[in-house]
Amino acid sequence: MFRGCAQNNPLRAGVTLVEVMVGMVIIAMVFLSTMATLAIGFQASENARLNGDAQFWLESELETIRAMDWSEVEALQAKYETAAKAGESLSFTNSSTDPRLSSALQITNRSSRSDQVEIILSVEWTDTKGKTHDANMVTIVTESGVSAT
Repeated sequence: MFRGCAQNNPLRAGVTLVEVMVGMVIIAMVFLSTMATLAIGFQASENARLNGDAQFWLESELETIRAMDWSEVEALQAKYETAAKAGESLSFTNSSTDPRLSSALQITNRSSRSDQVEIILSVEWTDTKGKTHDANMVTIVTESGVSAT
């Protein structure tokens, strides 16, 4: 019958220092890879949240514009043209609580017609790594109301 070293020599029983160190290195590698994966997941979650906020903000502003009558749309267009001549961009009301989101609004005549305007709404933000993201919506408003053509 075979007897292990520990039974023959009680001083050799247990785990060696090298085995403990190898185990600690393996545990550290698993912990670090888990933390890196979590960091990537948190960043993706934050970007998704900001994108959702931007989409909500765009849809909210788009509905506000669609509820305007033609005289309000013309006044908004005049305000945009004044800002453009001054070299400034026109932003819409920030309903978001996140200061990283910024907005811009563009209004142009469509096909050189005075009874149609194209309105482009944009929201831009920068993530934690410095990458810039944006979301845009476009609508066409006519003197007789919102039009899909």
